[in-house]
Amino acid sequence: MTLKEITSYQVDLTYQLTTHEMMKLYHYVSKSEYDVYLYQNGQVADAGNFPKMLSFFLIATSKKPLVIVIDGEKPDEGYRHIKQLLNKNVKQAKIRNRHKVEVDNDISFVI
Repeated sequence: MTLKEITSYQVDLTYQLTTHEMMKLYHYVSKSEYDVYLYQNGQVADAGNFPKMLSFFLIATSKKPLVIVIDGEKPDEGYRHIKQLLNKNVKQAKIRNRHKVEVDNDISFVI
């Protein structure tokens, strides 16, 4: 039985992400086992889809918190890596929500 988690983090950025930072984030997410989503002002983007992520950051602002949602096993490890990629840009970050799901033979149990 594996334990998946969906965890969201509220991140305050110092400045809008640069194209280089977006590329680093995209490369990490696309090669990882995580599904990562970005949310702000009612807009959602899959960080594993570069064109959608780029469009998202064209309308996002550094004046409001960015929500990063990570779905997978041990999402804290994925978040630590993402935070390292954006280290100079992260003013403050905190966990918003955490949901654990046990997966056993195609049946999910929310804990």
